[in-house]
Amino acid sequence: MKLSRAAIASGLILFTSVSFAQAHQNYIGYSGAPGSRGSCSISCHERHNFTSTITVTGFPESYSPEQQYTINITRQGGSSISQFNASVRIGTSSVNAGTIAAGTNTSIYNHAQETNGVHWSSNSQSSGTFLWTAPESGTGDVRLYWAGLQGSLSNGSDTLIILTSHEGATGIGDNAQTPEKSSLEQNYPNPFNAETLIKFSISSPGVVEFEILDILGQRVYQMEQYIDRAGEVSLLWDGQTDAGNQAPSGVYFYRLKTGDFEATRKMTLLR
Repeated sequence: MKLSRAAIASGLILFTSVSFAQAHQNYIGYSGAPGSRGSCSISCHERHNFTSTITVTGFPESYSPEQQYTINITRQGGSSISQFNASVRIGTSSVNAGTIAAGTNTSIYNHAQETNGVHWSSNSQSSGTFLWTAPESGTGDVRLYWAGLQGSLSNGSDTLIILTSHEGATGIGDNAQTPEKSSLEQNYPNPFNAETLIKFSISSPGVVEFEILDILGQRVYQMEQYIDRAGEVSLLWDGQTDAGNQAPSGVYFYRLKTGDFEATRKMTLLR
């Protein structure tokens, strides 16, 4: 492998190829999607010493426009997943489809060739999640591109996964039966560090009041919104207070009020 004279002089080692890219946390843009840097999972590592045991689930076969979905990445066996890159594109184009947000063990990145990508927040994980909000109505088919390396560079397995989702009905709850009654689920993960996902269902349209209280009963976060459809709603809390500060570690209570329904659950934030 050749090194440039400038790189040697400055004491830096700059590779002239993208070998090993998928295994390093700072290498981004190799999801295999059109317009990305390609798929280093296959084209660069070129090592396939055992069968991949990675599954990517939660990406719907039919999506509801502007609905949020939790995408799960799981190692079913064998070595941990060293690193991955993923993105969602419209059809077979290089245009982003909807938006991706970080979840458990993941972080998003912005690169000229992949402006809404996601990968591990730190190398070598066995499972994690990220959140995908589907695009607006009229977008059509979209594709999730996921490329990663399981195990080591010298003795690992490369995986390239492409999943297609067709545009379905518009709006919250159109893809499922209307719930008979409102409900509030336990947040996930719990305890959590950076972010946690809270899901609730409403049985009819109306004003939803949601708040988070600390152990002393003082409100740290509040949301009030009119939701015009019955169904499931997802809320991602990043530990920020209404004042824009990081909430400290501790026990918190989150409360949902809508119509004649009210419920409270407990969660734990660990910094």
